[in-house]
Amino acid sequence: MKRMTLLVAAIISSLGLYAQTTNIVWIKAKIKGLEANKWVYYREQGGNDRRDSVKSVPGGFTFKLNIAEGEGNEYFMSIGRNFEDRNSYIDFYLDKGTLYINGNGPLFKDAKRSGNKSIEDYNAYYAFIDNSQIKGAAALYEEEKDLYKKKDTIALKALVPKFKTINSARNRLSLKWVNEHPGSPVSAYVLFLFLAQHYMNFDELEGSLNKLSAAAKNNVPGKSIEYSIKANKLTGIGKTAMDFTQNDTLGNPVSLKDFRGKYVLLDFWASWCVPCRAENPNVVTAYNKYKDKNFTVISVSLDQPNGKEKWLKAIHEDKLTWTQVSDLKWWNNAVSKMYDIRSIPSNLLIGPDGSIIAKDLHGEDLDKKLTELLK
Repeated sequence: MKRMTLLVAAIISSLGLYAQTTNIVWIKAKIKGLEANKWVYYREQGGNDRRDSVKSVPGGFTFKLNIAEGEGNEYFMSIGRNFEDRNSYIDFYLDKGTLYINGNGPLFKDAKRSGNKSIEDYNAYYAFIDNSQIKGAAALYEEEKDLYKKKDTIALKALVPKFKTINSARNRLSLKWVNEHPGSPVSAYVLFLFLAQHYMNFDELEGSLNKLSAAAKNNVPGKSIEYSIKANKLTGIGKTAMDFTQNDTLGNPVSLKDFRGKYVLLDFWASWCVPCRAENPNVVTAYNKYKDKNFTVISVSLDQPNGKEKWLKAIHEDKLTWTQVSDLKWWNNAVSKMYDIRSIPSNLLIGPDGSIIAKDLHGEDLDKKLTELLK
């Protein structure tokens, strides 16, 4: 309980107390050929998770938002719900002023974003990293999606080196952009992406964040990074894993403390997560190989409130025979919030004494570590 209190205090401290100066923000879109009465949705990526929808008028639509000072963040917008069509959605950073979206259609195809300095910086960042080193990324993601549908695990595994090459190039360019723009709030957003992708360790992340101006990190991404840095001091390697209780598939409460004395892989996943489903065979292999050697797995699902059937179906399809728990609250899952899980698949390896031994062990790395510990 004391550790939980410390974490809550860290959260409050990281968010800070600041004057809530409200900014009226407009989103004004002109899209040639857009029909009237099409539903347009927007959603904040994390933060307050604000969202809304409006019906289009012929050739466009308008949104009005109230965004308090210090709550700038990335937003995602779609025309309809067809997320298979890349042209149906667009993203952007919002904090103040007016965002203009102009395009010739269909939908958001080649639409241009313009507006205040933050929007210009957001455009500039993506233009900077969009070069020949990473132009194959979109095609690679489509290939991954197709292979997942075919359940071709061998081919999926073969894509891993390609993803590493592209991600490494993108991250190098991104860090260069951040270092050259310490006064831009978009730099805090980019560093938040590094946090989600585990590209930097926390010391490096804290060092990069400290180089930004106070204004650049006075936003949701900046505060989120500060919270994660504080949370890591409670959940980092060598720390005692915080206890929790969450219900299993039958509604029975399961506590982490009940597994003290075993090596435990605390695994975070979801039925809707393509990379998680691709990683599950590796976890199954590790579990079957070491389950008789004082090792087990507890999987925490970030499935949605209406997703219990999909969760259960995925457990059955992927042959996940160990303990499964969830509160079905999506990214607000209590355990994932406690451990500051920003992306999935993610995991922690916990020792018999309850200490955190390692984080984010996947594929061969998981087997190698377990072999080392349980040989």
